[in-house]
Amino acid sequence: MVRRKYRRLFSSSPCPKAPGPKGSSAALIQAIVELKSRNPRFGCPRIARILSHTFRVDLDKNVVARVLAKHYRPTPRDIGPSWLSFIGHTTDSLWSVDLFRCESIVLRSYWVLVVMDQCTRRLIGVGVHRGAVTGADLCRMFNAASHGRGTPRHLSTDHDPLFEAHRWRANLRILEIDELKSVPHVPWSHPFVERLIGTMRREFLDHVLFWNARDLERKLADFQAYYNPARNHASLEGHTPVTFATGHTRARAELRWVFHCRDLVQLPVAA
Repeated sequence: MVRRKYRRLFSSSPCPKAPGPKGSSAALIQAIVELKSRNPRFGCPRIARILSHTFRVDLDKNVVARVLAKHYRPTPRDIGPSWLSFIGHTTDSLWSVDLFRCESIVLRSYWVLVVMDQCTRRLIGVGVHRGAVTGADLCRMFNAASHGRGTPRHLSTDHDPLFEAHRWRANLRILEIDELKSVPHVPWSHPFVERLIGTMRREFLDHVLFWNARDLERKLADFQAYYNPARNHASLEGHTPVTFATGHTRARAELRWVFHCRDLVQLPVAA
């Protein structure tokens, strides 16, 4: 027994490995690595959700982390995983609106009004205006963003002076919409539309250029066509806004890639 002990400890021949659970299949490893390579900003939880809902398999984020640690080598262009999702509760028929500014290729300022449905996280639409925004311009942008999509019972806004304008309040009274105000100087009290604006900047606007308002509207329409039916959300249990609203699920299928947002985002879908 002593000789066997020291032979096992100090022998140059490798010891036989004990049987254990099998690792991930080659196809799954390839799908994880390819999804990460095509979308460097995706983190392990998001990759696990995408592949789980696309191929109807149980995939844990820790498995994805081990596969990426062994098989994936990031390039200098990679900027890491996306940010964590906020936790919030919404009521039925509640929309949120907010404004943000972006610059064109010739450094002219454009204001974008974002309108979203808090219940389904659906991007209702956007309104674009060049230069300073007045109360009348704000009404025109909101009517353009929500045209043909109905109106909500409640609308959540922050304390921007534009949302205090007489024309804006009169427009809401005509549309019979009750306005709900967020807590002053607390962005987390208005989290969903703030997060959507951050998503639009990080995943799309920071990577494309536009010339004028019409060009910006076209490109934001491309982002909306990707965001609503294709981009999944942690707060929606991995569903997209469209599938969450309709209750439909995707069937298991072979690996096929679809390009969104002018090839900035590449996702696997059901064939």
